[in-house]
Amino acid sequence: MRPQVFVVEGKNDQFKLEQVLEHPIVITTNGSAIDKDVMKILKKLDETHDIILFLDPDHAGERIRRLVAKELTHVYHAFIKKDLAISKNEKKIGVEHASIQSIKEALKHIKMIRHDIHSDITHTFLHDVGLMGSKSSKQLRLYLCERLGIGYTNAKTLYQRLHLFGIDQKMVNEVIHAASSEETIRTKLS
Repeated sequence: MRPQVFVVEGKNDQFKLEQVLEHPIVITTNGSAIDKDVMKILKKLDETHDIILFLDPDHAGERIRRLVAKELTHVYHAFIKKDLAISKNEKKIGVEHASIQSIKEALKHIKMIRHDIHSDITHTFLHDVGLMGSKSSKQLRLYLCERLGIGYTNAKTLYQRLHLFGIDQKMVNEVIHAASSEETIRTKLS
């Protein structure tokens, strides 16, 4: 693995990351936008470094994640669960509000964009297994995304992420089967 550069949204996110890692290289986007100068720096660093996107689990973070991932080649993703990144007053969401332990856990599960593997996931498959188009789809997507460590998504973004990380139907089916088994166990215990 090449040297790592972490991309976060703000200085407080950077400070939190510095509490977890020793002397990390961190680039901040300074909010929900990413300006041309920051993108130039990232493109230059992409030539020699692995770029790890560690962004807030909200709309702005997802937007930055898409923009940067589209422009760079050596991109990795770290996801923090939304419910672990809520401020004490419950009004804000961000990496800066996550505990040190939650950040360490998120960094253990960094995902790489896989250009070498083609996913066999189709929209029909997602519909057939209940990940889209049914009343329980949102809950099942949440379960799947947590188990795969790919950040929570809506159905459209789920399709894209599964392809992005080279996740196939077999892996999705295994996770869904585990969800069914857990539900059966919970029902029996109730």
